[in-house]
Amino acid sequence: MNVKNRKCIRKLSWRSLWASRKRNIIAIIAIALTALLFTSLFTIVMSINSSYEMYTFRQVGGYCHGTFKEVTEEQIENISAHSNVKAVGKRITIGYMDSGIFAKTPAEVSFMDDNCTEWSFAEPTTGHAPQGRKEITMDTHALKLLGVEPEVGAEIELTYTVGALSEIPYEKTDTFTLAGWWEYDDISPVHYINISEEYAKEMETEAISKGLEPFRIDLNVMMASSMNIRGQMEQVDLDLGYAWDKTDEGELVRIGVNWGYTSSQLGESMDATTLIAILAFLALVIFTGYLIIYNIFQISVTGDIRFYGLLKTIGVTPRQLKRIIRQQALFLCIVGIPAGLLLGYGVGATLTPVVMARTTFGAGVSTVSTSPLIFFASALFALITVLLSCSRPGKIASKVSPVEATKYTETVKSKKKKRTTRGAKIHQMAFANLGRNKRKTVLVVISLSLSVVLLNILVTFTGGFDMEKYLAKQTCADFVVSTTDYFRYSHSGSFIAREQIAQIEANISTSLSGCGYKLTGYVPYGWMSEKHWLQDMMHYTSEENAKTLLEQENRRGDLVSQSALIEGLDDSLFDKLTVVEGDISPLFQDGTNAIAVVVSTDDYGNVSNLDYYPPIGSVQTITYIDEGYNIDSRNGNLCDENTPTEYMQFQLSESHDVDYTVCAYVTVPHSMSFRYYTTGYSFVLPIEKLNHDSRQESIPMFYLFDTPDDISEASAENYLADLTADNLSGLMYESKATLRAEFYGFQNMFLLLGGLLCAIIGFVGILNFFNAIMTGILSRKREFAVLQAVGMTGRQLKAMLVYEGLFYALSSALSALVLSFILNPLVGDLLENMFWFFSAKFTIVPVIIAIPIFVLLGWLITYVMYDNAAKYSIVEQLSDTQ
Repeated sequence: MNVKNRKCIRKLSWRSLWASRKRNIIAIIAIALTALLFTSLFTIVMSINSSYEMYTFRQVGGYCHGTFKEVTEEQIENISAHSNVKAVGKRITIGYMDSGIFAKTPAEVSFMDDNCTEWSFAEPTTGHAPQGRKEITMDTHALKLLGVEPEVGAEIELTYTVGALSEIPYEKTDTFTLAGWWEYDDISPVHYINISEEYAKEMETEAISKGLEPFRIDLNVMMASSMNIRGQMEQVDLDLGYAWDKTDEGELVRIGVNWGYTSSQLGESMDATTLIAILAFLALVIFTGYLIIYNIFQISVTGDIRFYGLLKTIGVTPRQLKRIIRQQALFLCIVGIPAGLLLGYGVGATLTPVVMARTTFGAGVSTVSTSPLIFFASALFALITVLLSCSRPGKIASKVSPVEATKYTETVKSKKKKRTTRGAKIHQMAFANLGRNKRKTVLVVISLSLSVVLLNILVTFTGGFDMEKYLAKQTCADFVVSTTDYFRYSHSGSFIAREQIAQIEANISTSLSGCGYKLTGYVPYGWMSEKHWLQDMMHYTSEENAKTLLEQENRRGDLVSQSALIEGLDDSLFDKLTVVEGDISPLFQDGTNAIAVVVSTDDYGNVSNLDYYPPIGSVQTITYIDEGYNIDSRNGNLCDENTPTEYMQFQLSESHDVDYTVCAYVTVPHSMSFRYYTTGYSFVLPIEKLNHDSRQESIPMFYLFDTPDDISEASAENYLADLTADNLSGLMYESKATLRAEFYGFQNMFLLLGGLLCAIIGFVGILNFFNAIMTGILSRKREFAVLQAVGMTGRQLKAMLVYEGLFYALSSALSALVLSFILNPLVGDLLENMFWFFSAKFTIVPVIIAIPIFVLLGWLITYVMYDNAAKYSIVEQLSDTQ
């Protein structure tokens, strides 16, 4: 008879479920633990992502999705009406302050509308936004620098520079009324000083009358989503007929994307490797949850197999049996999943500040994510895991016949054993018992070994963080000191003064020291082939535009002029260079007229495209400019103070050539370079030779030094910290001590996150081990009673079970050892390719440490579980028909 009544099946499912309350509690706990696993992991990961994003937003100065730069009022109207744009914020920048008290952190004077103010963390917490003509708002630290007490209505006199850096700006002093303020954020890139729109328009009129261009207007936007922000903004430009690149046709509306949004970054950089890594992680998470639940349902079905056999005798079909088991699983999910979600979110929210406190961000930037995606994804993953876990037991129940069900055990077919007169050995019986259900044994072993393998990979990962590689890439000296302009990559005409260097030298101990220099006059010319000139320019513009620009360059036969960036170095600093090819000794020999070419490398120090550079041994002519002038390209007249920058064209009037022989290719550490890049070749020369050949003055860009020991390093660190603490000093410094702290914070973040993951998976493994032993004892009570009835003592039975536990533990340890030998070299190579500061180091120490722990667990869990089960008499156990 084929029972089709769904209501009847549902009733059968519910009542059979209700009849096994204790087992249901265990199943609910397992499901809740699975949901807790998913929720806590997703909460921690998404909270750390949210914290990272917020930290980055504060670094870049706002959380808008992006900016349409230098737009007109008409363009603002068109962009705002586009369907992809959900909200806009307008900003008019009228000037800046970047010297004196604002040397370390500059200030920008601008009008912001309400949206822009909110998105830029510049909303007044006291007072209100500027409304009156000369009302102003700013942060508390800017007020402190100006010597003004935070009080609404206070008078503030400001001297600021009107216009942009690319123009010829002028200074303006005006008096404003403080309308409001907000707390200063010490990682903000600038001080926002906000004015009224009326004052901005008034100043624009004044600036235009003095020959400046209209003030820059930027439109900050929120798009439909944070995925692929650039693509969405480019689509807006395309739809409106604008171009985001100078090489495209149409009105130019440049695009800036907020790089703080990780989803946008991931969307742009997604490749097959990244996708596989994400899928592998999700598969690992699901498999971990599967290990928790599978045994529970397997044992549940095994225990009820006689009941399912009886149901078959009254006409229940295999499909309906599967539905009964699936419905029972869903009933349990209704209770288990919500409980796991709440507990998991609580665990994740609690651990997030702990994790963030160990990172370079600190606990102060901790943001606990409240995204609904956490709960939706966790519930979905838990549900998928439960359904996968009950599918195999459902097949077992549906395939067993009513007759087989009455005598069903977990045994599997095995080869016939030879008879022996020596009798059974306890350890042999224990080992044979593991083979009765190989699937269960394998799952238990995998679940235990997986946590150890992951821990071993984690130790390999964090132990492979090579601080020397990291420091070598980030800095080449114990300390680098200069002004804010140098560390901001500014093309400044003045950096650290010689008097300041002398003062520092008098207060420190050094083992090596020196300066890097730049020329104060015109940038010299180098000469390169047309092919290399185009190759260089096409990194920044299209081939068509590059060919147009090529026509405007000076030529000498087949060679084209291009700027030459030449850095002068004290002799001591040449030890910091890496010679890629050739020899730098001719630089210090009289009569050789040698020069070294600076080549570029990737993050791993690999040099590519050496054919681009002048060959070693070839002659490279450098044209040093003695005099020159700018003309207005529109009319050919000499430029005056009112000529816009984009129309200024340099004309050479006097120069002299110096022919050098290329002696070597070298790499210059970024921390002692110009810190910016330009088109053309770059070179290094000893400073005395550069001054002699160029006939120009040179100025130090930075002062670099190493200390002889740790005590001297700590003393120099304290001295420089005090020296640069004053906002008026204008000096800043980089040190290895700061970079070491960043490195350890970065390393600790991965160690803590990986440790949490390993702890959770390790807990799952122990729980599965506990389940396997416990259910093995409970489901074999009648078998144990029979063994005891034929003469096996309680002590022998306990020993057999302890052996089983030990075999489980040792098998897991052996499995972890084998997997570690296989996976560690592969993972090491992969990580070395992914992280430039990683050096793979093979280790199996975690596996060795885990072996005694596994042995202890194998003995302890079995011992405790048997004592609990041995409370029943042999007669009671034999009479149990389950």
